[in-house]
Amino acid sequence: MTVIQCLRLFSISAGLIVGLWLPLKIIGFLTLNSIDVYLDILISIAAAINIYINFHSRDLGLRQMRQWKNWANLGVFLDFICLMPLLLIQDLLFKNVDANLVFLNLLAARHIWKIKDFLDEFDNLKPIVYRIVPLVMIMPLLVHLIACGWIALGSGSAEIDNNKYSTYIKALYWAMTTLTTVGYGDIVAKIPSQMIYASCTQLVGVGVFGFILSNVASLLSRLDAARESHMDNLDQVETFMNSYRIPTLVKSKVRAYYHYVWKKHKGRLDTSLLEMLPGKLKSELNFSINQTVIERVSFLKTASRELLEDIMLALEHRVFVPDERIFRAGDPGDCLYMIHAGQVEVLTAEGNHIAHLSEGSVFGEIALISEGSRTATIKANTYCDLYALPKKDFLHIVSAYPSFKADIEEIMRKRQAPKTEPLAKAS
Repeated sequence: MTVIQCLRLFSISAGLIVGLWLPLKIIGFLTLNSIDVYLDILISIAAAINIYINFHSRDLGLRQMRQWKNWANLGVFLDFICLMPLLLIQDLLFKNVDANLVFLNLLAARHIWKIKDFLDEFDNLKPIVYRIVPLVMIMPLLVHLIACGWIALGSGSAEIDNNKYSTYIKALYWAMTTLTTVGYGDIVAKIPSQMIYASCTQLVGVGVFGFILSNVASLLSRLDAARESHMDNLDQVETFMNSYRIPTLVKSKVRAYYHYVWKKHKGRLDTSLLEMLPGKLKSELNFSINQTVIERVSFLKTASRELLEDIMLALEHRVFVPDERIFRAGDPGDCLYMIHAGQVEVLTAEGNHIAHLSEGSVFGEIALISEGSRTATIKANTYCDLYALPKKDFLHIVSAYPSFKADIEEIMRKRQAPKTEPLAKAS
């Protein structure tokens, strides 16, 4: 972590300690002792750090810091209040400490909200972390503060309990049930001040409950965002097919296709989001995504990293359904195909069987090398994941990498040998 990140973490930690410790001190659950002076000093240090971070985040130099207008800031003013070690001053001058003064230090607890700024300092966190960490930190503290306020007002109609631990647990229970707007009525307000406090808590609870509910629902949906997106697509497709009264058989085929896409790719075939990435990152990401292609296509296993990166950037992922024709004999050559998963059948122009090609096979190279038309028809026997290398990219790579051209020509020689079936399978 950088220095600023460490300072932010210290400030947030100090704010959390203040938020938990001071309310218990104020309501008399904790007695003043020597450790309070050290905590007071901790708050002062945190306040000084917050003032420094305030100016640092605004990119103000020493010269600008000398201008009074840059100090006219509410946050800086509140931190100056926390900067004064009130308990230490009382202890040194009067040998006596007044617990009421520590109330001002509660202002330091507001910096817990800076957890969002702290998380923004990290570039490699998962999106769910940005959402759940502030919620996990802030909500328990809010419940704690409301519970302490309820204790200070007499804890409602709950029977008097000399056990402070039991009283605090009951206050937490009341705070939780009131904030979530499901109060059971076993602990209720009896005097006006309690009624006002309970009413305010209920108003806060309406917002808090809605905030928590929406965030939890959002977090749960984002835990499996791909599935939610897939199900939304299915709903839209189903509505579309119903509106046009598509035959049942066709509907079944469409559903089967979407099921295959989900099962094999978790519904993610659209790589348009990657277009915003710089070339280097896009190349590395494509290399990782298409790693299995390299492992299955024999001549790519020994290819150089530069060649592989150029090929991976140019590859287009395509899915074909059973009995779908990939291309027909006589069609112009537009792509070289690599089979990632599935099986295709090679047919003559008349439709006679020649061979089967499976995972790791390459086809479509003859028309590209010879600048002619397709010499055979290729049909998908099963669902097929193919990677297509467009003609313009193919010709560029062939001219730039003689080794790639030699590998393709070797595949051509084997495929055009007399024993077509075994050689086609081996390619």
